[in-house]
Amino acid sequence: MDGKHVAITAPMGSGSEYYNYKKHHSMVLMAIVDAQYQFILCDFGTNGRVSDGGVLQNTKFFQMLQNNELNIPAEELVTNSSRHLPYVFVADDAFPLRSDIMKPFRQADLTSSEKKIYNYRVSRARRIVENAFGILATRFRIFHTDINLNPKKIE
Repeated sequence: MDGKHVAITAPMGSGSEYYNYKKHHSMVLMAIVDAQYQFILCDFGTNGRVSDGGVLQNTKFFQMLQNNELNIPAEELVTNSSRHLPYVFVADDAFPLRSDIMKPFRQADLTSSEKKIYNYRVSRARRIVENAFGILATRFRIFHTDINLNPKKIE
């Protein structure tokens, strides 16, 4: 899962409401992508000032995740192993750490080779959602320009 800042022209009278850490105005497209680059969940409309983790917490998806209403399969035995592993969502550091969300260790916490290997593998898994956003922006060129509409119409 990840969020993409969709650049917009600042609405009249909005002040810094849509101004993000990338130093431009935006709205956030939050998405969950599967291993085949298919968008399986999209949420759009939160102002760019809110972090990805904050955007996630404002979605119906997150409410359902917290209430165990998503019918996520139970842990499964890994092939050729005795370990049972849960199904999880892979995210970046902006998201909350939960038992169902994997995210990398912070740079300062990379104190062992096991943690470095873990971060490498999480980052490889995250490439899927980043590539999916790249494909989306290539296919729909509007994502390369500032959208100059009222935010309600952009949604």
